[in-house]
Amino acid sequence: MLEKFLALLSAPPAPVRDPAGPPFARREIAVVALLVELAQSDRALDGAELAAIERIVRERFGLDAATAGRLIAAARAELDAALEDWVFANAVREGFTAAERVGIVELLWEVVYADGKLARLEGSQMRRVADELGIGDAERDAARAQAFARSGLARGHGPDAVEAE
Repeated sequence: MLEKFLALLSAPPAPVRDPAGPPFARREIAVVALLVELAQSDRALDGAELAAIERIVRERFGLDAATAGRLIAAARAELDAALEDWVFANAVREGFTAAERVGIVELLWEVVYADGKLARLEGSQMRRVADELGIGDAERDAARAQAFARSGLARGHGPDAVEAE
């Protein structure tokens, strides 16, 4: 009995089941939970950030709008229920290669810049998440520069120029 219980605890988590669609892989839920967490790190999830998350989820996972919405809802529910946010970073670290994780950090920066400003809390949150994903400072900064360049905010300003409280 104890062996069965220990085996159950050490087994990878089952995919989240959505009765209206296909199950979502743990790593997909984890990526989207991190996107939502970063978008909320300045205490507000505004329309631009949510639109960026929806676009990223559709493009990254090749989903239609309805399925992307279900994935986002599932990730938000897991994020709200989680006692610790490191479980999502851990699932991403285990579920993706180092190069893929750098790409995910770039996506996280896209969400951070989606509202046109970088709050100090967002910057410190990004450093923490990148560290938890095993991404070094140079890679994190390169991902930030790429996301900033694509954001449309780069008109003569650097990524820190949009700093706000």
